[in-house]
Amino acid sequence: MRCVRICPTNAMTYLRNKPSIVSEDCILCGKCYTVCPHEAKHVKSDLEKVKQWLKDGEEVVLSIAPSFATVWVELEGLIDLLKAHGFKHVEETAKGASVVSMAYANLMEEHKMDNIITTCCPVVTNYVERYYGDLVKYLAPVESPMIVSGKLIKQSYPKSKVVFLSPCIAKYKEMEDARFAGSIDAVITMEELCSYIEVNLKETEMNKWEDFVGSIARLYPLPGGILKTLEPNEHYKFAMVDGIERVGKMLDAMREGRLKGYFFEASSCVGSCMNGPLLAHFKHNEWFAQSILSEQVKDCAKITSGELPFDISTTWSKKELPVVKHSEQEIAECLMEMGKTSVDQMHNCGACGYETCRLKAIAVLDGKADPKICLPHALEQAKSLSSIILHNTPNGIVVLNEDLIIEEMNPASRRMVGYEVENPTGMHITTVLHDEALARMIESTKEEKPEFLRIYYKDLKTLMDHAIVYVPSQHFYVLILMDRTNEYHRETQMKQMRETTMQVTQEVIDEQMRTVQEIASLLGETTARSKVALTKLKLLMDEVGQLPTT
Repeated sequence: MRCVRICPTNAMTYLRNKPSIVSEDCILCGKCYTVCPHEAKHVKSDLEKVKQWLKDGEEVVLSIAPSFATVWVELEGLIDLLKAHGFKHVEETAKGASVVSMAYANLMEEHKMDNIITTCCPVVTNYVERYYGDLVKYLAPVESPMIVSGKLIKQSYPKSKVVFLSPCIAKYKEMEDARFAGSIDAVITMEELCSYIEVNLKETEMNKWEDFVGSIARLYPLPGGILKTLEPNEHYKFAMVDGIERVGKMLDAMREGRLKGYFFEASSCVGSCMNGPLLAHFKHNEWFAQSILSEQVKDCAKITSGELPFDISTTWSKKELPVVKHSEQEIAECLMEMGKTSVDQMHNCGACGYETCRLKAIAVLDGKADPKICLPHALEQAKSLSSIILHNTPNGIVVLNEDLIIEEMNPASRRMVGYEVENPTGMHITTVLHDEALARMIESTKEEKPEFLRIYYKDLKTLMDHAIVYVPSQHFYVLILMDRTNEYHRETQMKQMRETTMQVTQEVIDEQMRTVQEIASLLGETTARSKVALTKLKLLMDEVGQLPTT
């Protein structure tokens, strides 16, 4: 959710438990990339394409933005190393920036524009074209240093592949813009280059860089760096604005007619390009790099108006997206769905990423936001749910401070100990539950792991199980009471029933055994008599068979 909250244009959405980007609304400021703690956002990479060009023996020229000083101090050493890795030439983007400064000086001298906004930052130009289309007339009709640098390189090396070393995500989109087609062939990040050349020249000794005409343009990535390359102008007041939110405020003031005769250096990143999103892992070097660049250009002359080496003019156009209008009834119904049923519930906290609950409702209607994601509403629900559980659970819950003084008791615990009328808050636990063993057990519990104790309270005629938990972060104990009296009675009754049943069963078994024995005795006597009678009968038959016949 950090990315949703920080997105200046609400292009980040969070629907169905998944963040996504509405590309039409995105100005590629990179804020979502820098704040994501899960590294869920990834930047397009041209590195493999560049490596293949190098492998194939292509003439690859690298244009390095001045912000490279955040990572490497020794320029000449870096150039030698890059050439060793196959780059035919390495040029400073600052050379293109010097031409851009000259174009700005020409514009101020012409004095045809009421206000001038620099167009070095593609995020700013995207922002104006999409969200302040009526102000494109104030965008300097000048290409960016990256594009101009690419054209300069193409002039010298027509068959080359020009690669830009960038601190900025938006440069990828700028490279693909049809207005600048063919100037830049690929963009790579400084982190990618670090990984590729596997060395950090920060540890080597700093050397003096070779100057060129307009080398003061190396200041471009610093806050106010563009203004420092120019001589003051009688027609325009110089001002610098960094951070896309502040850029928006500047544009609002310009739209309202409160600004006139200004030359604005505008950057979407706080700290300008030295704090670009693709330098997120090198922020600890930002201020060191500022001092390095300032030292390198301290004796360089400012840039004045003059003839440009070629045409670097461009046009900017309104690209505002159509806005769907929603009725007040639709918005009100959506607010109701979000749980905003009264003015008191319109917190306008901004935790969802929208300044007001009304704007969030509009985003929901546009299909860009989840109505269920509302921090205050969720907290209220959680509080309400926990309150319902505490008040309705059959178990007693007692909160004690470290002195075993009762801070809170839920209704069930008060019923268990007979304090339904009198409030036991502020009493010692032994005043309510008369057993010193319990107090000793509570005081000895210093782990978050619960301890258990069973006590029969004669005065209450109640058998209770106790679960004791210590909460170190809050320095209190939670005592959970479970009434086992009825269970104990049921168990006693069951035990008595089992004993009675066993006794009766034994009596039945004994009686049956006696009956069996008697039957067996009678059968034995009968069998004996039968045997005697049959024996006698057999003998008689034998005697009859031996008599003489007549």
